[in-house]
Amino acid sequence: MRVSIRYQIVGLMGALLVAAVAVHVYLATRLVTEDKLASIYDVNSLLAGTLSEEVRAGLTSLVEKLLYLGAEQAAAQAAGEATPDRHARALFSTDTDVLSLEIWRRSPEAQAFSRTYRYLDRDRLGELNLTEAELEEARRQTPAPTEALAAERFALQNASLSPDLALLRLGAASPDGQMIVLADLRPDRLLRIFGRSDLYQVYLVDARGTVLVHPDPAKVIDHADLSGVPVVRDAIEAKGPRGAREFDHQGSAVIGSFARVDPGRLSVVVEVPKAEAMRASQQMTTRSLLFALFVISVALFASIFFSRRLSAPLRRLEEQMARISRGEFGIEVPVTSHNEIGALAEAFNKMSRELSERERALEEKNQQLIQSEKLSAIGELSAGLAHEVKNPMVGIVGFAQLGADSTTLKEAQEYFGLIESDAQRANGILQNLLEFARPQKVEMEPLEPNLVVMGAVRLVAHQLQIAGVKLETKLAEGLPKIRGNNNQLRQVLLNLMMNANQAMESCKEKRLEVNTRPAEGGVLIEVHDTGQGMAEEVRKKLFQPFFSTKPKGKGTGLGLSVSNSIIAHHKGEIRVESSPGAGTAFFIRLPAEQAERKEEPAAATG
Repeated sequence: MRVSIRYQIVGLMGALLVAAVAVHVYLATRLVTEDKLASIYDVNSLLAGTLSEEVRAGLTSLVEKLLYLGAEQAAAQAAGEATPDRHARALFSTDTDVLSLEIWRRSPEAQAFSRTYRYLDRDRLGELNLTEAELEEARRQTPAPTEALAAERFALQNASLSPDLALLRLGAASPDGQMIVLADLRPDRLLRIFGRSDLYQVYLVDARGTVLVHPDPAKVIDHADLSGVPVVRDAIEAKGPRGAREFDHQGSAVIGSFARVDPGRLSVVVEVPKAEAMRASQQMTTRSLLFALFVISVALFASIFFSRRLSAPLRRLEEQMARISRGEFGIEVPVTSHNEIGALAEAFNKMSRELSERERALEEKNQQLIQSEKLSAIGELSAGLAHEVKNPMVGIVGFAQLGADSTTLKEAQEYFGLIESDAQRANGILQNLLEFARPQKVEMEPLEPNLVVMGAVRLVAHQLQIAGVKLETKLAEGLPKIRGNNNQLRQVLLNLMMNANQAMESCKEKRLEVNTRPAEGGVLIEVHDTGQGMAEEVRKKLFQPFFSTKPKGKGTGLGLSVSNSIIAHHKGEIRVESSPGAGTAFFIRLPAEQAERKEEPAAATG
């Protein structure tokens, strides 16, 4: 069931606003009616827990990427392929904080880890005015604990380097502990999580109390040890995932909370001065309620008003687009506004008119091209056809002379019968030529594939015989009917056979096969020759307009392009297989009449 965009907008805004009101009213009520200090503890703890979940989610996502990169590198090495730099670029193209990647594997002989792969983003180092030497110095001063990491599966280190390089190193180990993937990254990703409030001081420490991320860059670069801070000490020693306490810090009362980040034995610590927290809670209650009521009122009215104005013209555009997808070009929608929706409607109307005009122009040009190629083919056939017509005409003259000297009526009648037979033969040849040459209205009708093929073969058979080409036909029986235009399909086959004749001019063996056989959902027509074949670069351009391999003056370069257009109009496809010295084979697949009719209703739905 499809839901309109208007109801989606109103429903989404309503749900968000109701949820916002419920949260704000709940928080405000608790802050006003209950013990304010307890509320501050709860908010502090909740903030620490929320931030720890965000840190865990961000690090887990990055760890998964690292392990995936390691698995890809292992697979590439096992297959003997180059190191997968493309995977590294793809995985971390959006992670702008990542500076370098390393993969370490345990050597079976030495039972020690060695680096097997490294990826360094020098562009990012250049943007940050960093050098590869600085990264190497950071690795030397803070080496990765590979053995411990293999056991714990996850680690985040402070690898910062004095005087101004703040750097974190993230490590992830494979489940079997045989592979470790390391990433050097800036702490900006985590600072964005921790720097959302001016009231709270939020930072991240490891299992020893060493600062990993802190609003004060000096503490990060100096690897500050905060294990002496009471709330940090609680985080290191505590068995539970969260905790909170009040303590004195530099003569002021501070409320601190922590939340563990697993895996990795990290802790998010949140500190807030007690005096500021009490004042802020009172202001938050009043402001949150007023803001929530104002936002609900304005947003609901705005969403209802704009959703109505937006959905109605879009719905009309959708209906007209469905009609255009069915081929009804030239339709237009009313323009009722002068904003972006009105501009979209005007653009739609212009597109519809241009599509209609282009369709008519393309159809006219296509018919002109088809007729032009047809006349070109007739020109090439003319010599052979003239010779073929000459033979019955010679017979007619000879039999007429013999009939004039006949002495009995029976003998004269016999000569008249022979004259009539040769005259009918010549008339049939010319009739086929005229029928093929005459411009016709393109009408689709049920056709027998074999009759279409034989009609084209009869037009060119004599010319092939004169050129010394042995023509073989293998027509399968019981083929399904196809729906198409007999004249156009004959033109395609005629073009292919004449091209084959020219391709075999300098060949010792001249053999042309024209076959038909059933194909999935239709019929396959094959035209094989024993010509010189063609290279791959020629095959790629074969159906391009005005591309020709014939000498200048012996082709327009449009024959195969027009043929491709005709087959596409018949909802079929044409392809070629060829290689130098091995001949050429064209394959034409046309859908069966029943299969084509089944597709028409589906295509009409848009």
